[in-house]
Amino acid sequence: MDIDSLIQKCAQKIHQAERIVFLTSAGMSADSNIPTFRDKEGYWSNFPPFKEKGLEAQDLASPWAFRNELPHAWAFYEWRRRNAHENQPHAGYTLINKWMAHKDAFIHTTNTDGYHLRSGCPPDKVKEVHGSMWRLQCLNVCSPDFWDEDAVPLCDLDHDTMKASNYPSCPHCGGIARPHILMFGDGEYTGHPEQEQNFYAFARRAVDLVVLVGSSGAVPTNDYLAREFMQDGAETLNINLDPSANAIVGTEYFLPLKGKEAFERLDEALQAL
Repeated sequence: MDIDSLIQKCAQKIHQAERIVFLTSAGMSADSNIPTFRDKEGYWSNFPPFKEKGLEAQDLASPWAFRNELPHAWAFYEWRRRNAHENQPHAGYTLINKWMAHKDAFIHTTNTDGYHLRSGCPPDKVKEVHGSMWRLQCLNVCSPDFWDEDAVPLCDLDHDTMKASNYPSCPHCGGIARPHILMFGDGEYTGHPEQEQNFYAFARRAVDLVVLVGSSGAVPTNDYLAREFMQDGAETLNINLDPSANAIVGTEYFLPLKGKEAFERLDEALQAL
């Protein structure tokens, strides 16, 4: 089937669906210049001091790093916060919000850039399963509390050494704060009970359609969730440039496009219905 015909079929599925879940991952925000860090060379080009020490993304995105490489760990997240602040959610986010206004729908995202909420999606319609860089919690977990923190810059950042200083502190104990993000090997992330409850309440009823966007084999959280919905009768649209990203869900509705282009073309087809 050619891509134009496939777009038309996918638009029909969206039009007919009453309950939709959007499962978004790293590829969703790539059009907004948010690095995925799956590309090793791209990662090193952003952080040459980390290359010298052999520190990779999964090393820095961990509670271990905050206790053993604190200046580098906070530098990594401070750089990401500044990058997300300098860029904007692309048009695909706005289109999802537009479709959601006419459907019973929910967003389950593995991204931590906060772009769904920043694009205007209702807070009770989003679960940020890996947390958000725009919230903080206590590094020593003196309490289960977390809090919003939108300040940019948040830390001082030396780009030459990729070391941060003047870290944010916990308002309860005065200790160092960390991002409210589920990191690698992380048993200390305090979670977001309200978002979790909202998602489970939505998922208790059958879903007609899953829109899976930008997932990767490295973190297939959303792929397996899509498959669970499919086992309960949902159909899946899979938007991804990488054909291997369809291995888990195996849907016939696979769009080999970037997120922004896919949503713009789907919306154009929807308006013609």
